[in-house]
Amino acid sequence: MAKFQKIILFISPDAARAKAAETAFSAAASRVGLSWSVRSRPADDLPADALAGVSVLVVVESPDLTPNWQGKLERLVSSDLELEVNKLLARLLGGNDQAVMSPPPPPAAAPKKIHTVKVGRETAGRKGKGVTVVSELPLGEEALKELATKLKNSCGSGGTAKDGRIEIQGDHRDKLVTELEKLGYKVKRSGG
Repeated sequence: MAKFQKIILFISPDAARAKAAETAFSAAASRVGLSWSVRSRPADDLPADALAGVSVLVVVESPDLTPNWQGKLERLVSSDLELEVNKLLARLLGGNDQAVMSPPPPPAAAPKKIHTVKVGRETAGRKGKGVTVVSELPLGEEALKELATKLKNSCGSGGTAKDGRIEIQGDHRDKLVTELEKLGYKVKRSGG
């Protein structure tokens, strides 16, 4: 039983470029032990029967040349013919040196709105002992508690997180403003 042989046909308006691509491809294919049939023709001398049995049609350095053919079509458009031929061989062997256009980059994410939080000091209802309050935080309860823990640790003080506010025992306004700005918040001092 005869083994199917892959036929690669290089075409170009410049017969010399098509022949150079054929020669480069034949050399590369023989280095890896492939016995494919490699041919070349000038694009203007392409009778209909020239495409019979062709597995891959390769258009060389003529991006506007679009032959009327339904099989696998490849294009070589770089001036570095050796490199392009090696990439073509990798694609044909199932390698990952694709000629397919890469997908467009994802749209840039809309910039996050910087939320302004307030930092102030309160003493009311605490028998004269003050607390530093961080309010207007755009966080859920879990995230609020995590942030409170970070802030308490950075101040070395106790405190609590409740009702959308963080209360830290003592006067730590300057330290909290610095820490919140490091975390990306815009901070406004409020109160006295």
